[in-house]
Amino acid sequence: MDISQCTSCDHEMKGISRYCPMCNAAMKLVVEDGPRTCPRCQIELNINKYQEHDIDTCAKCEGMWIAPEVFRAVTTEFDVYNDDNSNPDYQKPSLPGSESYMPCACCNQLMVKKQFKRISGVMIDLCIHCGVWLDKDELMNIRNFIASGGLDSAQDHEFERFSSDTTQALDQIDNRLSDLEYMDKVMNIYSPRYWFHRFTR
Repeated sequence: MDISQCTSCDHEMKGISRYCPMCNAAMKLVVEDGPRTCPRCQIELNINKYQEHDIDTCAKCEGMWIAPEVFRAVTTEFDVYNDDNSNPDYQKPSLPGSESYMPCACCNQLMVKKQFKRISGVMIDLCIHCGVWLDKDELMNIRNFIASGGLDSAQDHEFERFSSDTTQALDQIDNRLSDLEYMDKVMNIYSPRYWFHRFTR
């Protein structure tokens, strides 16, 4: 039986759930402690320290498996700005070509691919229940993106996208209203009452 645990209040419940019913925070899938497998090389991962956090890494491809709460911690501006190794002169890499989906290192379900913050150029493999898989140097690229002010740029990008979507939605509503007015005229063009009300407003 799968068990989900809240990443905020530690509430547990049977089955797979994305959000906690108690505090609405993200849930993670509880997996019994044991060796995790590299989704690329299919070999056992080793536990190493990174910024005082335990991270599973592959000795062959140097990819890393990161739990959700750890990933959030190492991708905050506070953590990045306090790291002298972060490079603010970030050069956005080109996005990789299409790749097949990889299995999660914990639950073996297929992960989804997602560009970090939409504009970073770093594609991550995400299991919504267990964590994040990063290939070699992807964590460094994410942290350099943040050091360059990337989170602010991502927020501006989201605002512009929202404004653009809102403008398009309003234009569509305006066009529909114009169409309705035209249909109203066509349907009532021979109605004396219609023209009387039009000119006596």
